[in-house]
Amino acid sequence: MDVWIVQIIGIVLALMLSPLYMGIAQTVKARMQGRHGPTIWQGYFVLQKLWNKETTVPEYSSWIFRLAPSISVSALMVILLFIPWGGRVPTGWPHDLMTIFFILALERFWVGLAGLDAAGTFGGLGASRITTLGSGIEPAMFAVFGVLWVLTGRTDIVPMAPQLLQRPLSTLPWMLMVLGYAFVLLAELGRLPVDNPDTHLELTMMHEATVLEYNGRLLGLAQVAMAMKFTIMIALGWVLLGPTFSSLWVNLGSRILEFSFSGVLLGWMESRFVKLRYFHLPGYFGLAIGTGMLAVYLVVTGGGLK
Repeated sequence: MDVWIVQIIGIVLALMLSPLYMGIAQTVKARMQGRHGPTIWQGYFVLQKLWNKETTVPEYSSWIFRLAPSISVSALMVILLFIPWGGRVPTGWPHDLMTIFFILALERFWVGLAGLDAAGTFGGLGASRITTLGSGIEPAMFAVFGVLWVLTGRTDIVPMAPQLLQRPLSTLPWMLMVLGYAFVLLAELGRLPVDNPDTHLELTMMHEATVLEYNGRLLGLAQVAMAMKFTIMIALGWVLLGPTFSSLWVNLGSRILEFSFSGVLLGWMESRFVKLRYFHLPGYFGLAIGTGMLAVYLVVTGGGLK
């Protein structure tokens, strides 16, 4: 029974606290750059403001433009259900990592499709760029988590995570996995050095360009989806690569602290990076894929096991 309670509480907390974690990252980034910046609660204020505003849509857009934010939120809600917030999931509960990868790709597809459907120049530009990013993000994620698949022969999250609790890996492949996932995390969330979520300079926008035509409640849903993805990507890293405890409640409590720490760390990292040129991104993803594949090679050859 505790497994069900912890899983439901974890999902509810992830939904409620997602804007807070993004706010922590934005505030830390601003302070590190010498600016006062927004409060950590700014995400909630923005959502309240957008929810009370009138919604308009571009003249030539179709149902795709109107439906895309809801599909993004729904897809990410499904992923929230898959993550074992307490380290275990109820019997029969889905928790397959391959399915999570597929749903993330589906959400990215609909974001790009909405950018094209708005029939604006910048929307098409952003859709093209985030689709190109996806072609680098997906193989990098497979490479990074390939070590866990080699060790367990499974793609289910729960059997994979306890492997690191038993520490069969040596330090080097584990560090390579963490480094590779850091590359993936920054790219999937559209953070520096891959993208800058704070800019509205048309020549550099990626994800922001796809939501440029949104306003009112539709923009609010798009903001909710971005906050949810922020929490999901951090959660996957901590669940699969971080420490796991025997107590469900300790695991749940540690997630809240881990996510807050991750927001601070991301804000600090962004203040130290500059945005890469778009045509340098293949090298960035090549480094991420190579880091993951090196960890896999060490494990396959036996050099990465204790």
